[in-house]
Amino acid sequence: MLKYAKSFYLYNIQQVFTYRNFRGWGRKKTGIMAYHFYRKFGGTVTLLEDGFIRSVGLGVNNSSSFSQVEDDIGIYYDSTVPSKLETILNTYNFTNDIVLMQTANKAMSLIKEHHISKYNNAPDIDDDFFSDDIREKILIIAQTAGDASLKYGLGNIFNTKEMIDDAMKENPQSSIYIKIHPDVLSGKKKSDITLHEIPKQCIIIDADVNPISLLKYFKKVYTKTSGMGMEALMLGLDVVCYGVPYYAGWGLTVDKQVCSRRTKKLKLEELFAGAYILYTKYSNPFSQKPSNIIDTIQTIIKYRSFSIKNEGSLYFFGFSRWKQKQTKKFFHTENKHTFYFCNGLQDAKKYGLNKQSKIFIWGKKPFKALEKHAKEHQIPIVRVEDGFIRSVSLGSDLTKAYSLVVDTRGIYFDPTQESDLEYILNTHIFDEKILERSRKLQHYLIEKKISKYNSDQEKHLILEKLKKGQTVIMVPGQVEDDASIIYGGNAMTNLKLLQKARHKKPDAYIIYKPHPDVLAGNRKGHISTRVAMKYCDMIVTNASIDSVLSLSDEIHTITSLVGMEGLIRGKIVYTYGLPFYAGWGLTIDTQVSRRRVTNRTLDELVSAAYILYPRYIHPETNMFCEVETLLTFITKEKKQYVDSIIYRVPRDIRNYISRKVQLLLYSIIK
Repeated sequence: MLKYAKSFYLYNIQQVFTYRNFRGWGRKKTGIMAYHFYRKFGGTVTLLEDGFIRSVGLGVNNSSSFSQVEDDIGIYYDSTVPSKLETILNTYNFTNDIVLMQTANKAMSLIKEHHISKYNNAPDIDDDFFSDDIREKILIIAQTAGDASLKYGLGNIFNTKEMIDDAMKENPQSSIYIKIHPDVLSGKKKSDITLHEIPKQCIIIDADVNPISLLKYFKKVYTKTSGMGMEALMLGLDVVCYGVPYYAGWGLTVDKQVCSRRTKKLKLEELFAGAYILYTKYSNPFSQKPSNIIDTIQTIIKYRSFSIKNEGSLYFFGFSRWKQKQTKKFFHTENKHTFYFCNGLQDAKKYGLNKQSKIFIWGKKPFKALEKHAKEHQIPIVRVEDGFIRSVSLGSDLTKAYSLVVDTRGIYFDPTQESDLEYILNTHIFDEKILERSRKLQHYLIEKKISKYNSDQEKHLILEKLKKGQTVIMVPGQVEDDASIIYGGNAMTNLKLLQKARHKKPDAYIIYKPHPDVLAGNRKGHISTRVAMKYCDMIVTNASIDSVLSLSDEIHTITSLVGMEGLIRGKIVYTYGLPFYAGWGLTIDTQVSRRRVTNRTLDELVSAAYILYPRYIHPETNMFCEVETLLTFITKEKKQYVDSIIYRVPRDIRNYISRKVQLLLYSIIK
């Protein structure tokens, strides 16, 4: 047994023997070893397994898991001995637990509506798949050869041929279909059904399709111990069990074998609540926090949609070479896809651009021939840009982004057409859960002084010659050739903005903060100090956004994200262009958008812009994550960055140091 010690589930084997709490994985080697040590040394033993809603992708492909069961009696698929699940189902008073039953019914409703299964990477079955078959349909569910649930669930007592023969005999007027297991389709495992066992009258479903979408077409299911049998029960199908799976023996299935320990008759929602809620523990790999079944389902829905959108042949245009490696991380999928970074239409055609391809363009970069071709061939164009919490240090310094927005309608900074963000704000119904997340997120952003780039040091600024009671206005400079100015700001200049702010508030104390990319010499928008000081009282160049916001009463901006950050911090915001946060009743606007027809609260605006709209990547795992998880990392990285040696070098000198040298020094410091 000791040769398997390296694969033992717990990390600290010495601690295991000290407390004699032995844990292993199901009826596999580590579970067998846990029982071996338990019998030898005493103590306790717990077996673990994947839960019934596991992941977006397949477990054999190491897709991040959402759920796990821990059983200190047996394990749910082993019907030869009692299990914790069996005990719960036999003894729990479901009738008195109204909240549990409500949660169970809500979860089952979401599962049926959104086709949530154990694995969630497979597409829904094509609507035309059964178009030529008008007969009643019967499904036989194949499993993987040697599966532990077959051995310990007594599924091997009957052979597959008997199950097929019974299905054909009992349903002579029906079409008989056989579903192959997804692990077999992926090439990872072998099936418990061989081709020579299958009569010619049977129809094989060898496509990898979502189980719930498939089951909706059937009346009856034959299975040994497959988890799809439980999903069939949720859809109201008749289920015949040849083995003894956990859902058999409770009065809901037609059973070929009897388990005398299962003495209670259950309702479907009680069986579901016992297995999926009371027996299963949930954690969210994207937020890295404990979870529950509802959050798990909703999170899988979200990230499965990312995965589906990322499938196929993806063609990217306008992505500079240094962005390409990081961009790929935002387009992770559980299924197959290919990346092509192209210079233009002809380049893409060489790689096979066709109607099934997906086109992604950085921001509003012009590709006229490509856009014309896409329109003629009905290929949708998706726009990509940095998110609103981007990185630690500037994008123009070639710092990799931790967030992107992937917009199927337009792009947030272009108010001339609808964007996904604008659509969300016009139509989404924000529940209390996401609004509470929004409030906590705002508090965190304020407390930790998080902004888009997080590259400037916090400083205590003294406003010289500030009069008592005088209104303090922050005017954030922008990059004048930036797309947000071109499309949302009528090409207004920073000087014109300063002039307008002074004209509107002649008696105010105005602080002008140039854009960091302009200060770095990377972008257009410089105003000489002599000219700027005609319209402002102070110019701040080397302090963070928060250092200025904390002193300000108002923000006057064209389209800068600083306006949004000012709203979060309770400031009055004047807009002279039409940024994404204007037009919702929260800002004082010069321009109007007739499409923005709904007044929104700040909590709703933050929910849309920071939670629902962007995609986030965790810098350490390079996998998708929630915004709160990224913020924890950024807080740590920001402190390391602003305290580092490279940061202490004056900016004008730092700009001459190559980015590679900066990154090298920074990595050494970290």
